[in-house]
Amino acid sequence: MKMNEPILNKTDVGAKNFSPLQYAQQHIKRAIVVPPIREHTKIPEQYHTLFENVKFVGNPTEYLGIPKYLGIDQNFTASYYIGTSWLIENELAVVVTPKMENIDFVQMFLTALELEEKYKKDYFSKCYGICLDEPHIETTTQLSQLTPMLVLHYISLLYRMAQRGLKKNYVTQEENLKSKVKGRIMIGRHLQKNVFMQRADRIFCQFQEYTNDTPENRLLKRALLFADRFVNGSMQQKLSDTNIPHKLSRLKTLFNHISDDIEPYQIQHLPTNKLYKDYRDAIRVAKMLLRRFDYSIAKVDDYNHSTPPFWIDMSRLYEMWVWSKLDTVYPKQIEFQVDGHCKSQVDYIKVSANEKLVMDAKYKPHYEDSNHGILADIREISGYARDRKILNRLDANDDEVKCVIIYPQREILRQEENDDPIDDCKEAVNFENGDLLPQCSEIRWFRNFYKISVPLPIK
Repeated sequence: MKMNEPILNKTDVGAKNFSPLQYAQQHIKRAIVVPPIREHTKIPEQYHTLFENVKFVGNPTEYLGIPKYLGIDQNFTASYYIGTSWLIENELAVVVTPKMENIDFVQMFLTALELEEKYKKDYFSKCYGICLDEPHIETTTQLSQLTPMLVLHYISLLYRMAQRGLKKNYVTQEENLKSKVKGRIMIGRHLQKNVFMQRADRIFCQFQEYTNDTPENRLLKRALLFADRFVNGSMQQKLSDTNIPHKLSRLKTLFNHISDDIEPYQIQHLPTNKLYKDYRDAIRVAKMLLRRFDYSIAKVDDYNHSTPPFWIDMSRLYEMWVWSKLDTVYPKQIEFQVDGHCKSQVDYIKVSANEKLVMDAKYKPHYEDSNHGILADIREISGYARDRKILNRLDANDDEVKCVIIYPQREILRQEENDDPIDDCKEAVNFENGDLLPQCSEIRWFRNFYKISVPLPIK
């Protein structure tokens, strides 16, 4: 593959209007980006010859792990992941879009963040990732929601961290003090600034100060300014009825006395402390956010058609969306990601006086039209319903527990095709008060198995 001529010369690296990141991007050779494919579809056959040097594997992703090649397997078929990925860095890239169009990712992310904050469940952050160390990929605006999701995640992390108070530390300060000595005298600086300038009342000192104006907090403050400008610009109307503006106001007050004076080279070497997990996560996302805009607040409103490689696990995101619906209607009755034996986990259990249910969300819209391929899910959920560890949480002893499969409604396809759902499917835009089971449809092949659709939010 031939490289294009670089737009800049080497002598232009330090040019006034170009940052190091821009220079690097200008020198990336033109890559082939395969036309976007949807989840669970195959890359068109005419492009297969491009993948001769790509070593696909049969099972490219571990549970809640980083997907290799967006989960595309050796049969050139996409999985549950959407996003962009390099197959051969700087040469060949692929884009995977949702199986259903116009899904409102921002709404789903807001919901997931609120649940994670409410229940302190460290699950959502494992459902997506952004590879900012890799070159950007030229793509369309179909995936332009990446930045809003990153901003919202950062605000949520920072707010949760700030509720415990800002961390303090000893910071080395240098100051030309008046009529007092603090710490140790910096002889060279004192001679230069005071003795030679005949300022007998001043002493230049270096000392340690216990303060929360630390490099870590300065980084968080600078990323907060980026998030604030972004939210109050392109997202102001969409988020006006949420608690995001309130969180931003509280955070700006808390960080008011913290400086945002920090340089990019300092950001790369900030230490992290395992004892402060919330700080570690907030700093990690703050670095992503700053690098997304190349450390320039002026670029917050600058939209282009390139994006860093990123991935979103749509099946996990759907799990949290369904959890929000269940938690709203059945407060204190729903448990999420309940552990069983052999490292197994069921998505939800419902524990109430009237109902004891094992429920699992399956990101498979075709269940609305047929039960094709449902046998594997029946076997999986049957195992959960017989797991003694899960049964103990249900207080069900040896009773046969009823099971429910929850899947997304194919709302858009039905509107386009103007057809109605099949008889044995029921939909739950919002679950109704009362028992859940009467709202479900029975899977006639299996005893005590039911299903119900919960649609995804649509823009």
